[in-house]
Amino acid sequence: MTTVSKPQMTAVERIIFAAGDIFGGGGAALISVLYLFYLTDIIGIPPAYAGLALLIPKFWDAINDPLMGALSDNARTRWGRRRPFLAVGGSLLIVAMAAIWAPIGGWDSTTAKTLWAIGANLFYTTAATTVAVPYGSMSTEVTTDYEERNRINVMRLAFSTISAALSTLGGTTLLNLYTSGRITNLELYLLLVGVFGTVFVVPILTVAIASRERTPIPTRRSGLSLIDVVRPLQHEPFRKLLVLYVCQALTMDVVSALVFYYSLYVVRLNVTVFLGIFITVNLIGFIVVGRLVRTVSKNVLYRAAIPAALLGALGIGLYPADWPAWGPYLCSMVVAAGICGGVLMSWVMFPDVIDHAELATGQRNAGAFAGLMTLIRGLSTAVAVQLIGLMLQFTGYQVPTDYFQPTQPDAVQLGIRATMAGTIIVLMSIGWVVSGRYPLTRPVCEQMPPASASWGRRRWPSVWSSLSRSAATGRHRQRPPR
Repeated sequence: MTTVSKPQMTAVERIIFAAGDIFGGGGAALISVLYLFYLTDIIGIPPAYAGLALLIPKFWDAINDPLMGALSDNARTRWGRRRPFLAVGGSLLIVAMAAIWAPIGGWDSTTAKTLWAIGANLFYTTAATTVAVPYGSMSTEVTTDYEERNRINVMRLAFSTISAALSTLGGTTLLNLYTSGRITNLELYLLLVGVFGTVFVVPILTVAIASRERTPIPTRRSGLSLIDVVRPLQHEPFRKLLVLYVCQALTMDVVSALVFYYSLYVVRLNVTVFLGIFITVNLIGFIVVGRLVRTVSKNVLYRAAIPAALLGALGIGLYPADWPAWGPYLCSMVVAAGICGGVLMSWVMFPDVIDHAELATGQRNAGAFAGLMTLIRGLSTAVAVQLIGLMLQFTGYQVPTDYFQPTQPDAVQLGIRATMAGTIIVLMSIGWVVSGRYPLTRPVCEQMPPASASWGRRRWPSVWSSLSRSAATGRHRQRPPR
């Protein structure tokens, strides 16, 4: 791939755009770590109903995510295709956060509380999609240079990872303050909405104002039908990337949803320390992976340390509750080291898939691809959280009356252990296998022409033929994979 010698983005614009993913990492982390516990233990919704409150809005996402991808692909404004949606979505997000964290625990009716949670999450998922899909699509369009695009995507994942870390630690700290009686429900609500809402929304609006797209906008607009929604699945590299993305994202979501329960009821750990270790290792891994991505194929970075994560998961599932406390912390460290490549690589690989798809079709519909990724990740997470809620419900979960000495039946503790460990082992094993067959290695990507919607297969028949063979076999004749 030809590399532009002069950067197309200024340093300030790179930072502004990368900071837009503060919501992508922090918002997902806050929901994953806090929300199920918030609904069950603070609002007082039974676990099965709480999982349902997260599952039902995801069926709306089956329409919402592809629709947003098509709308942003087909938009033609003086501000570009993606930025108007970021401005609207960012403005709605603070209102949506106020709705999902509403302190309705005093309501008498479980049905009313459940219906409110469902409605609030419908609103929140709409606002989040209006931000996430255009922003993910724009990450492939702010520059046409391969190395600069890698740099900006690694940078935005740095913001996302740090935001996820701070949101996780901040959120669990607030929950600890609440369960220990040091803050009230209203104070918890105001801190969650006021502090986190501001931190998430301001960077998104700044991106809408200060960033711009640099890839040519296609002259032909795409349609919106069921065929158009699933059309990206015809592209083999995208199918494999989708599996890799869902495996790592779903692993993180399930572990995040259960970590407070695990620390509070199973091994009696300080959840902030447990998560702090996990996050610190991920941040160190980010620095290492961010350097290696300049020379090593991204699928190799995804899979290299996964076997370590599997061993750490066994430790989390089997570690006796009466053994020294340092054991689960060590297991957390090993799991984090094993999956950090997967956490970082999925969206760094995404622009390569869009370039490759453009060569095949002559169109650059990144919104359709990003919408389908967001949709499938959201649906899989919602189903997983619903299953977690059912597991807690049917094993006999009870909201404690005393958080200083909380207890749960043995069946609940066993269910939490098995779900956490089993999720890591099964999903990351699938990711390890599929990543070994991912076709867009670095040598293949370096041979692709720069991103341009006007090129496509007909203009570059020899390049397309060569790259199709290379992508199908995962190798290139001129240079061995690294």
